[in-house]
Amino acid sequence: MRTSRIYFNSSITTGETLTLPANASNHLVRVLRCRKNSAVSIFNGNGGEFSATLLDENPRSASIIINSYSDNNRESPLSITLIQGLSRSEHMDTTIQKATELGVTEIIPVICERSSYIKKDRTRKKHERWHQIAISACEQSGRNLLPELHEVTELETAINRTTARTKLVLDPTAAGGIKSIEHDNTSICILSGPEGGLSEQEITLCSEAGYNRINFGPRILRTETAGPAFITALQTLWGDMG
Repeated sequence: MRTSRIYFNSSITTGETLTLPANASNHLVRVLRCRKNSAVSIFNGNGGEFSATLLDENPRSASIIINSYSDNNRESPLSITLIQGLSRSEHMDTTIQKATELGVTEIIPVICERSSYIKKDRTRKKHERWHQIAISACEQSGRNLLPELHEVTELETAINRTTARTKLVLDPTAAGGIKSIEHDNTSICILSGPEGGLSEQEITLCSEAGYNRINFGPRILRTETAGPAFITALQTLWGDMG
């Protein structure tokens, strides 16, 4: 039987009793239907996880006792950065969720020429929502480290900031495919555009910044599919999904 997992944004010590915040308590008791004395796995994003026991069924402030620590590492050997062009709200949600489940290390949302418009005063709320989506994806997938989720930034700033050795921009018109990548390291950055794709000017900008144009087969993928699908391919070829 699968053990329910929960994220706790604070230090955790073996033997202590913790009172969970309202959202985590509600998730355990009402969503996951955990009952008193149920086994729970809890992590705080610092690596590893703790086994615990649920002491009560309070959906607002459930208590658990920490039993033991396990240094479980489910991170990919690949360090993958996804630079994602801002798309519609539900599409960005899906991209961040699936990229996190697939083991991406870093996510950088960027404003492109064809990005969905977002008011500057709403970027903070968007970031908080995406952070919660990433947490839920880690809880579900078994990851104990959260991906680094950056604030929304300009495309040019993002492509020049990454230190990945292999830099790729997804471009349906490119001649080379994934098999053309000369893979000799574990540090890879992928740039995926928004709905409507990247403009020619943006593609040129990426090329000048050292990004290799690469296609992903004969079919044009939706923006929320492209990034996660390419991450899956990388993990299958050189990561831990092969």
